[in-house]
Amino acid sequence: MADQAKVASIDSLESFRNSLVIFMERVSKSIDEVGDTVRRTRHWVQDEQYNYWISEKRRRERKLEQAEQELYSSRLSTLQDASTEAQMNVRRANRAIEEVEEKIRLIKKWGRDYDSIVEPLARKLDALQDLVTTKYPKAVNYLVRTIETLESYAQVSLQSNDPTETPKSETKNKS
Repeated sequence: MADQAKVASIDSLESFRNSLVIFMERVSKSIDEVGDTVRRTRHWVQDEQYNYWISEKRRRERKLEQAEQELYSSRLSTLQDASTEAQMNVRRANRAIEEVEEKIRLIKKWGRDYDSIVEPLARKLDALQDLVTTKYPKAVNYLVRTIETLESYAQVSLQSNDPTETPKSETKNKS
């Protein structure tokens, strides 16, 4: 029997199949996590941050109103030092409002641009997801069938090489 194949390690194929299954599970989980992160980040930018900075603007506007009231009161009392400090407080409050308005503009821009910037990158994962959900399971099934075929072949090969085993035709004649 010179045409026999030497099946040395089916265990290596089985190990590879197991590693592929683990890889598929981890990649699938990672892709799901990326999708969740993209959604959470969109919500954070478009809703949470926008609402936070709008409320921060209101808070700073109240501080500005308070600083302006203090400036007005100090001018009425004609205290020069208090008036200078009150003017500085008004300027500081105005700068704080300008700062928060800039943040709101940036948040609005990110909210508008988020999908056009992030989605193309996230869509690149779709190809990997396709591999994991369609192609790799086929590869696993192919490996399973190959392992079964090789195990069957190895079993037959072992039986034909075992000199202690009596062929079936000889056992029928002995009875």
